[in-house]
Amino acid sequence: MKVLPVMTNKAVKLNILALVAFGVLALVFPIRVYADCEQNYGGGETCVFSKRFKIKKEVRISGDSEWEDKVTGVKKNDVIEFKITVENTGDVTTDNMEMKDYLPDELMKLAGNLTEEWENFDNGEDNAKTFIIKVKVDEKEFARENFEKCVVNKAVVKFDDDEEASDTATVCYGDLELTELPKTGPETAIFLTIAGIALIGAGIVFKTKARVK
Repeated sequence: MKVLPVMTNKAVKLNILALVAFGVLALVFPIRVYADCEQNYGGGETCVFSKRFKIKKEVRISGDSEWEDKVTGVKKNDVIEFKITVENTGDVTTDNMEMKDYLPDELMKLAGNLTEEWENFDNGEDNAKTFIIKVKVDEKEFARENFEKCVVNKAVVKFDDDEEASDTATVCYGDLELTELPKTGPETAIFLTIAGIALIGAGIVFKTKARVK
């Protein structure tokens, strides 16, 4: 008969202290699970990390009701609003999130942050993050006359400093005057018709003279 070793009181106390210490650490530093894991045959486990993110960049002139991917006809001193929406479309909650907006040199920031960082990013549309940035076109851009210029504003979402997704919105500004097009009314049509008939007649006369010779 095999005799099992008997734990001493000291060993029991040490085990209890170890369990208590582990419990305290788990409460103070909770472990976040980022993967779905399955037990392998013969021991061990396989974990699959599933993360996906979506970012949407929209723009409007302040006061407009609709958000678009492009605005045109922006005038001097118009306030432009960008809306950036970031959604976690993966299967797990994530930390170390960052949104970064790359504002073109032609645009001046009035309000909002070009960089946002956050933790505990839960998945689902209801947990999406929305950021608003207000800008205007630099006044120096309007020193010219009769022009139109478009600039593209890009925003990206990063996880652990790695870019995961990006989107853009376009801003067009200036006061481009269209050159007057030729008139196309009845008088012009009549003139073109008469000119066409005259050319045809001249061709017939020239052809007839050539045959007589």
